[in-house]
Amino acid sequence: MATEFERPRRVRLVDIAEHVGMSRRAVSAVLLGTGGNRVGVSAEKAEKIREVAAQMGYRPNFAARQLVGKRSHTYGLLVASAGDPLRSFLIQHLDSEAVGHGIRTLIGNTVVGENQFEKSVELFANSGVDGVICAVHSWIPGDRQALLKAHPCTVFYEDPGIPEAVYVTVDREDAMQQAVAHLAQRGRKRIGLALMGRSRFTQQQRIAGYRRGLSEHGLEDIPELIFSGEEEHGLVFAYHQADSLTWTFDESVITHLIDQVIIGQKADAIIAYDDYWAAALIKLLRRRGISVPGDVAVVGYLNHYLADFTDPPLTTIDQSHEAAAKKMVAALEEMITEQTVPGDLRRVMIKPRLIVRESS
Repeated sequence: MATEFERPRRVRLVDIAEHVGMSRRAVSAVLLGTGGNRVGVSAEKAEKIREVAAQMGYRPNFAARQLVGKRSHTYGLLVASAGDPLRSFLIQHLDSEAVGHGIRTLIGNTVVGENQFEKSVELFANSGVDGVICAVHSWIPGDRQALLKAHPCTVFYEDPGIPEAVYVTVDREDAMQQAVAHLAQRGRKRIGLALMGRSRFTQQQRIAGYRRGLSEHGLEDIPELIFSGEEEHGLVFAYHQADSLTWTFDESVITHLIDQVIIGQKADAIIAYDDYWAAALIKLLRRRGISVPGDVAVVGYLNHYLADFTDPPLTTIDQSHEAAAKKMVAALEEMITEQTVPGDLRRVMIKPRLIVRESS
């Protein structure tokens, strides 16, 4: 026999009104700001209403507040997946920063199910969110223009390619310059760069920063030291298989990286596409008897949890997601409360940090 559970009874405005001996309209005016100048409540009675509401555990009905033009104090947070390892820190910091402003987040996952991006945008509209933060990867389908039309108060992580969009992004050129500078200072002369591909603007930014770093340290720019996984295998991601609870990664792309850049071009350092690539690289180099960092230094990109647990621990680029979250929430609050965004918050470039560990 199934056990029945009682839902906690929601405290209503009428319950508070009965308790304080006043009308529901008066209670609504104090707690929800309804009625304008038509409902007058003395300061003493208003304080009494708030005290009783707190004692009874009253929580405002957000849908009701929307009907009277009040804020819901809710953000819609669009993500690829709440478990996305590439954005997990960003999602965590965005939610924490929102809570610090008295805001809750409604998460919309967009990679499971057909048209999930658009369905989440519609759900946000039906839920009366104050604004939207879009942290979905640029390569994942979704109509960003329609998102902006439905929710003018939207802030993106990464440039969505829409002129009027407000966004925050990481300075990838600076990230590569920091990595090259670190490796050059450790005496590395033939520094390789491993990328997912060359076609995307974000990857072109990395190449530009890498080449600028080489130039700054008097190192030769050798095209063959830049490896593109896309050209060898197509897009190569680490992904989670829900049925077996395992992570899968096509390590053959790392084998080609070793053959072409480390063996073929005698690279003595590699800046990897991300920490997953870097971890697989360290493992496969060890199998070949190639020492890290003795023979080859390895630098990752992401500063994921696993960076502390590779052997040796991984030097990597931290994208400063906490700083990005602060800027994104600040920009969104400006849009919501002031109906505009100052110039210094419209296009924000976040400086990344090099985290030095033993792999370099």
